[in-house]
Amino acid sequence: MAGRKLFSNISPYRSDVTLVIRRSEDPRNTAGTTDFSLEPRQSAWHDYGDDVNIYLNGIKLVSMFKGEIIGQQHIVIVRGSELDNQLNTRNAVDFTFTNGSIVLSTHQFG
Repeated sequence: MAGRKLFSNISPYRSDVTLVIRRSEDPRNTAGTTDFSLEPRQSAWHDYGDDVNIYLNGIKLVSMFKGEIIGQQHIVIVRGSELDNQLNTRNAVDFTFTNGSIVLSTHQFG
């Protein structure tokens, strides 16, 4: 079964999201990407990967704010790091916008 998470854009701006999928368990290996967009205050479940590649290596976020494009990426380079644990042990990811930056947080839904 592929990976599946609930993504919520809590910000007042549309966010374009790219999920970086890990091939097997080693963060040095990538199995492709999954792209989607979330409108302001929208939540949606998204599947990524496949039966073998169920881990995320990272997430890239892009939003428009006051005539600017703001982009951020969070990429895992060490298995077991704080980011790796956030992305791969919880099933919900939230994006907020604070002081011109996109803030990422995770939690367990349900």
